[in-house]
Amino acid sequence: MRPIHLSLRSLVILCVLCAPFLSPADELKVNIPPYKEFTLDNGLRVVLMEYRRLPLIEMQMIIGGGRSIEPDSMTGLASMTAELLKLGTTTRTATQIAEQVDFIGAMLNVGAGLDQFSVSSEFLKKDLDTGFALFADVLLNPTFPQEEIDRDRSQREAELTSYLEDPRSIAGVCYAKHLYGTHPYGRQAIGTRAGLARITRDAVKAFYNAAFVPNNAILVAVGDFSADELLQRIKSALGSWKSGVVPAIPNVSPATHAGRHVVMVNKPDVTQTQIRIGNIGVDIKNPDRPAIAIANSILGGGFTSRLMNEIRVKRSLTYGAGSNFAPARLGGSYTISTFTKNASVRVTIDVALEEVKKLRDAGISAWELGKAKNYLTGDFARDLQAPENLAAQIGMVKFYGLSENYLQDYVPNLRKVTLDDVRRAVKKHFHYDDLLILVVTNPAETKEQMAGLGTIEEVPAAQAIE
Repeated sequence: MRPIHLSLRSLVILCVLCAPFLSPADELKVNIPPYKEFTLDNGLRVVLMEYRRLPLIEMQMIIGGGRSIEPDSMTGLASMTAELLKLGTTTRTATQIAEQVDFIGAMLNVGAGLDQFSVSSEFLKKDLDTGFALFADVLLNPTFPQEEIDRDRSQREAELTSYLEDPRSIAGVCYAKHLYGTHPYGRQAIGTRAGLARITRDAVKAFYNAAFVPNNAILVAVGDFSADELLQRIKSALGSWKSGVVPAIPNVSPATHAGRHVVMVNKPDVTQTQIRIGNIGVDIKNPDRPAIAIANSILGGGFTSRLMNEIRVKRSLTYGAGSNFAPARLGGSYTISTFTKNASVRVTIDVALEEVKKLRDAGISAWELGKAKNYLTGDFARDLQAPENLAAQIGMVKFYGLSENYLQDYVPNLRKVTLDDVRRAVKKHFHYDDLLILVVTNPAETKEQMAGLGTIEEVPAAQAIE
């Protein structure tokens, strides 16, 4: 049973959710607490923000590279290496790490994204000694036990098998693969059977040693601490982390799709078809992102969006429909997602495309513009009240080299967006004629419906996930 500390953590977070970050004077400024920046002798960048609304400390280490630097022959190596960090160190077994994290009601997470690795931990102020020791231990002293590698590989292979029974999982994996093609962003995050089979303990150790270097990392800490005292603790624990050669990171953006191409993933047993429509999106520094956020909110960013209204409310074709722009360092994704009965696949796709066309041709109304601005402003301010989100936002700014005032300027930049700005951004980034349309479906019931949408490629489900 978890100790009461976790309940306390949840309670204190709820108690501050009403403390606004927006300036009450004009609601145009976001009050970001001040922070201090340091660089250790080994090149590790450190950002410390004293944030005393909660008796919590959030620590997030961001390391450049992620899945984009794993070798093609060992797909899955990046995420497996990250996962193995907390499955055994020189002083703790996987069980001991899990038990100690659980005992203090902390969180300890690891991951490998498209552009970066992450190691994060959150714990109560009173548990700083234990929480920080666990954080530093999994970061610096992983041993990658062979039994944990074998267990993790088996779990991933089992999960790949389970994916084939889940049309939504198939759609997610296959959409990314066909969207990005041979670009590193298109690799299966969980790995492939062939790639997993090639991963050895030596390969994991070599990859960790090459990727996890302090001069390629940023540590962000937000919480109830003294910056000077925590800095000394960080220097003591992480100062001996040896710098190294920063791994080569891909710098070629994924290619945008031209024309319409339909990929039909053949799964004969499905009665409902998963639908993904989209193209390459924008990189995280794109100046159109405020206008894109507003337009996306109106098209498919919530329950009252146009897609939900037209596909679900008016026509009862689905339970859910939405759109999303996921930015990345080299260009992310633009995606419309929904599902429907096999018999109504074409009408659902047509309605979704018609809403994109309306957005491109007629733009949005002044009322929609104001509503979207209010929603996004409030959502942004609410998110920043949690130390975890605040640390993540600061880390994003530092990692991607965004403007130092990015967070403070986010709301003013949203407020400045005009109807013309939205119209221009929609024409440029919300593709209509150039689209990947992927469906996980029973072609015997739906292939004729696809006629006229674009070139058609059929992929057996058993081959769709490697």
